[in-house]
Amino acid sequence: MANYKTGILIQARLSSSRFPKKMLEKIGEYTLLEYVYNRCKVSNLSNIVAIITSLEKSDDKIVELCKDKNIPYFRGDLENVLDRYIQASNYFNIDLLCRVSGDSPFVDVFAIDDMFKIFNVNPDLEYSIVSNSLNGFLSEVVQVKTLKIIAQMNLSISDKEHVTKYIRDNIEQFKNNQFNINKKPKELEGFSLTVDYKNDLEIIKNIDKQLSNLKFTSDDIIRILREQYELSSTRIS
Repeated sequence: MANYKTGILIQARLSSSRFPKKMLEKIGEYTLLEYVYNRCKVSNLSNIVAIITSLEKSDDKIVELCKDKNIPYFRGDLENVLDRYIQASNYFNIDLLCRVSGDSPFVDVFAIDDMFKIFNVNPDLEYSIVSNSLNGFLSEVVQVKTLKIIAQMNLSISDKEHVTKYIRDNIEQFKNNQFNINKKPKELEGFSLTVDYKNDLEIIKNIDKQLSNLKFTSDDIIRILREQYELSSTRIS
């Protein structure tokens, strides 16, 4: 039985080309950044939840918001996000991290805790990712020492930007677990539950209006989507 110090590290920046400054957009009473942070705080097994952003001036407003809301944060390289995660892990003194994208307000926090549990009983495990789920429920858990090992390799720019891309592209080299949560109904595959564009935000807002708190499950989101889908003949994609 391992005893990892765990952390959920949420990557966020304001320089998105598709939807600039989306992290400051509101979902109900919260900015998107606060929403994802507070959602991740639902976790029972994470020792720290923090925002990791860049050192670029464009992300100063993220830091200002974090300071105002007492949200832990770390600043690192804008493009080498792999290094940002490693340095943030050192800063927060964690050895097992969950990577969450800042544009995923409905990330499945219960799946995150389940993956943490799997690592604790399988100390040789290096990497786990949520599978068979709608886009937006996803997260992945990885040992920090594994990230440090791959950071020493001859990585591409894309490998450094996408953090675990090298692991996923060479999955047979790593002790891994595909964590199947079976939350991908065929009739709902076209829905976007990440905030990539402005119209995605409207979908998220409509769903959020029907949630009573941030302890919702992925099944709650699926139920709401199905109800909305039955009321409309137009499939959102």
